[in-house]
Amino acid sequence: MKLKELRSKVYELAKVDNTKQLKAKYTDFKHLDMRFKVSWKTALQTLEKQGNDFKNWLENPPEEYKEMFSEIQEVSKKYDQSASKTKHLIQNLQSITDSLDETAAELQGEAAQLDKQNKLAREVNEQAKLN
Repeated sequence: MKLKELRSKVYELAKVDNTKQLKAKYTDFKHLDMRFKVSWKTALQTLEKQGNDFKNWLENPPEEYKEMFSEIQEVSKKYDQSASKTKHLIQNLQSITDSLDETAAELQGEAAQLDKQNKLAREVNEQAKLN
């Protein structure tokens, strides 16, 4: 593997953009001279080992964590259900709001028409009084 490939792989695994961030995030790497390929190989091996260790731990966590993860999953499920209900209620409210907006627009049109009829009736009434 070329140095450039090693570097990009290490940055990707470490979720950093440069050597300074890498050394700040992983104190084990402070002693490494990142000008050399062997240092990048060491960093890559360390990050891959940490990743594998964590995956293994996730697959078989201690009992106390299994209970916590179970509770977290349960709470997450309840939250998802609640969020789904909330989304449904919001959609219903939006539908009601749209319906009210349409009704208000219709009523405003009718009010404007009644206002015109009222003005016309007043004019006719005034003309009748003058005659």
